[in-house]
Amino acid sequence: MVSVSGKTGEQDASARIASVLSQKLSQSAQFTIDVTYVEELDPLAQIPTPEECQADIAAILSERKITFEPGSGTLDAGAKDVLDDIAEILRACSDVRLEIQGHTDSQGREQMNQQLSQSRAQAVLNGLQDRRLLTSSLSAKGYGEASPIADNETEEGREANRRIAFELVVAQEVDPAETPLENSTQSGEEGAATSEGVTQEAETDDQN
Repeated sequence: MVSVSGKTGEQDASARIASVLSQKLSQSAQFTIDVTYVEELDPLAQIPTPEECQADIAAILSERKITFEPGSGTLDAGAKDVLDDIAEILRACSDVRLEIQGHTDSQGREQMNQQLSQSRAQAVLNGLQDRRLLTSSLSAKGYGEASPIADNETEEGREANRRIAFELVVAQEVDPAETPLENSTQSGEEGAATSEGVTQEAETDDQN
């Protein structure tokens, strides 16, 4: 009689143990298995999902701002602790694709707002790189005043529109039924099927 008991971080451990014992023991041998799966011991269960990574960042940014020097793309001293906390989350989310977006209000010239938003998004990315964080899955893009979330006619609305947003980039699935020949017949589209990115937003305000 062979008895195996204990705790494991592998969900299929009992089945694997039974398979090994069946192969190694004689046909007359008997065995019992009392192995309990414990999620805390499962290294895969501890890896956050992309949605969890985004939600954790959003939780930080809902309480504190990523702030900049007035009218500048330079992070001010108050942004340090926020970036420290975001970097800590991203260490466990190294493969999650995120776009760091810069947004402004509608005051000023459109081109200048575009440049400012790009500068601020890049400053956040640079700040994360300075913290020795792997940023190959991160990108920075400025959207200027093109995507307001509030009324630019009020100070409160303009404040809300001046923001840094972290958006989750999810690759769209390509329909395997579509062939290059079928794609080539679609007007205005490229012949080969490609994967594009769609985003889900976690955002915070910043200051001009």
